[in-house]
Amino acid sequence: MTVRLNDGFANDLLDGIDAVYNSGFADLRTGAQPASANDAATGTLLASIPIPADAFGAAAAQFYNDGVSYDLEEQLAGRNDLSFETSASLSGGSEATRYFVSGVLKNDEGIIANTGFDRYGLRVNLDQRFGDRLNVALGSNLTHTKSRRGLTNNDNAGVSFFMVYPFTPNFVDLQSDADGLFPDNPFIESNPLQTASLMRNDEDVWRLLGSLRVAYEAVRTERHSLRIIGLGGADYFSQENSLLFPPELQFERIGGQPGTSLVSNSNNLNLNFSGNLVHTFTPASGGFAATTSLGLQYATSDLETARIVSHNLSGGLGIVNAGTTIGVDQTRQRVEDLGVYIQEEWLGLRDRLLLTAGIRADQSSANSETDKLYLFPKAAASYRFTERLKGRLAYGESGNRPLYGQRFTQISPRQNIEGLPTLVVAGTVAAPDLRPERQREIEGGVDATALNDRATIEVTVFQKNISDLLLQQTLNPSSGFGVFIQNNGKMRVRGLELAAGLAVIQRPTMSWVVRSTYAMNRSRITELPVPPFLAGGFGTALGAFRIEQGRSATQIVGNDTTAAGADTVVTLGDANPDFKVGITSDFRIGAFGFFANFDWQQGGDVINLTKLLYDFGQNTYDYDVEEADGQLRGERRLAGFGRQAGLYIEDASFLKLRELTISYDLPRSVVSRLFGGARYARLSISGRNLLTFSGYTGHDPEVSNFGNQNIARNIDVAPFPPSRSFWFAIDLGL
Repeated sequence: MTVRLNDGFANDLLDGIDAVYNSGFADLRTGAQPASANDAATGTLLASIPIPADAFGAAAAQFYNDGVSYDLEEQLAGRNDLSFETSASLSGGSEATRYFVSGVLKNDEGIIANTGFDRYGLRVNLDQRFGDRLNVALGSNLTHTKSRRGLTNNDNAGVSFFMVYPFTPNFVDLQSDADGLFPDNPFIESNPLQTASLMRNDEDVWRLLGSLRVAYEAVRTERHSLRIIGLGGADYFSQENSLLFPPELQFERIGGQPGTSLVSNSNNLNLNFSGNLVHTFTPASGGFAATTSLGLQYATSDLETARIVSHNLSGGLGIVNAGTTIGVDQTRQRVEDLGVYIQEEWLGLRDRLLLTAGIRADQSSANSETDKLYLFPKAAASYRFTERLKGRLAYGESGNRPLYGQRFTQISPRQNIEGLPTLVVAGTVAAPDLRPERQREIEGGVDATALNDRATIEVTVFQKNISDLLLQQTLNPSSGFGVFIQNNGKMRVRGLELAAGLAVIQRPTMSWVVRSTYAMNRSRITELPVPPFLAGGFGTALGAFRIEQGRSATQIVGNDTTAAGADTVVTLGDANPDFKVGITSDFRIGAFGFFANFDWQQGGDVINLTKLLYDFGQNTYDYDVEEADGQLRGERRLAGFGRQAGLYIEDASFLKLRELTISYDLPRSVVSRLFGGARYARLSISGRNLLTFSGYTGHDPEVSNFGNQNIARNIDVAPFPPSRSFWFAIDLGL
């Protein structure tokens, strides 16, 4: 069982689609000061520093008490509730029957009211042999998760917690009174403490993974063997989201329709089946072994989502049919994929040389030509020069099929003509030969050991050439369509990966093993037959990502005022870091163990729009810092708003202590007395996300307003604060 003392819980709910700027807040100023910018685990853009009332005009006087201020972020995100995690596993059986069963219970409390995460899991595997030729393996994994997500990130409405705080001075007390009633926020029409206390944003997910593997050895002779292998798998999940914003919330009382309820249900079923033949030939001389594999694979994916949004809840009832304004939305998707392959492996020269070659053919209902097979070859070779040195080289091709629906001319049922409901073309059309993107990758490397296998090193270099990029081109409105989806353009990615390990100390009672990884890559758009276009972000006034020939695929561009006074879009940064390094240290002496995990990222850039929001509220930590010419630093940044996007683009370099663990193995005599027949017992104390060293002025340089995306990431807009947690664990081996 593991118990966690929670100092934070990070999860984001809403993806934003536009920046918020309200000139009505231009007269606000608190002059708050930050915590250390090097402590992203506890960093804050607000602080408990008294602010003079005249900074907000006469209207603020009724809320101001000289010398009295409030730590608004601590009030919202200062919870430290206990969390726990318990897991257990059991395995055993006989030579013919093997089984494995495991289960997990986890409760992770959040630092903000009504946020947290629960997980329940059960895994069962069974492996059964029938004679010496037939083997059947069953696998299943059932998980049930419950998430309480809160309300963070950009929302375009000024109600998300950290969309409100930039415009809220710290001398306003937003806490509830003895009767549990919250005051209205007089500076922006939302009280984050009230919102966190009364709203609900819950997600309930059931997921079942199942697999079946049947292997039959049809032929078994001295030189030949033939195995028939059948595989089947299923992945089913059901997700229910329930959101409630009761009518008494301050922002819900605006607009005449107080109270919002939302229910969303999604069901997804993925199925895959394959049949495979595997033939192995070993000649009488025994000089080599050749293995031939061929097979057929079929997969389907079905997704259905239905949402109901209800406004103006009668009597404040939190159900969708209590609203007077109800909207309904439903989507359904189905994709079918078919693939065939053949592969040959040859192992010889005293098991020093391994050669592999194969080809795969795929077709998909997502392509324009649904019956066409697209071929993807591969080849690889590795040679062991000595027992401690191996070289390897590989080439392979793969495809990335179009998204569901891209090949169709979409029709919308939500439009009307002269007030009559009808079906209207949605404005998107695809090329008649829409096909998968193709990736060609060549990779080479060396694996080596030294110092009697105490030192290991792996070096890998690679280059990916991606062609037939799926591009969206804007069309002339006179064509009747707005967007044309086609395959065109090329991109190249080059990279280097290193992995090294060293057993610094190897003794019976003491050991110390250090491992490290290094990774870097660079991308470039090598061919683009359409004009450069934005691929994410909020536009060049704030910083955006642009796809442009000859440039990085993750470049950040933005407006930059030239000496002549004209606005020019220039490259201002890149979301991709220069490199990443991971280091782990595992030291043991006697019964004690010490483990540490560090992450270092050098370079990369973040568009810090949270800082822009605080500038809008004149509430940034350095807003009142006077420059040499007498202008306030925050005023200087705002003066460049819309014309100098680089003012809010910051370096994302950091060094983080991800985890630190101290463990102790109890003596066997103590284990037998305390836990009966247990084989071992280990006590440990861990800290996670303990330290962050960074020049980034936001909460955390590892942030993405739009979730986990390859290109449009590294945008900071009112995120959930990062977390620090401490764990106490007991591990028992029975």
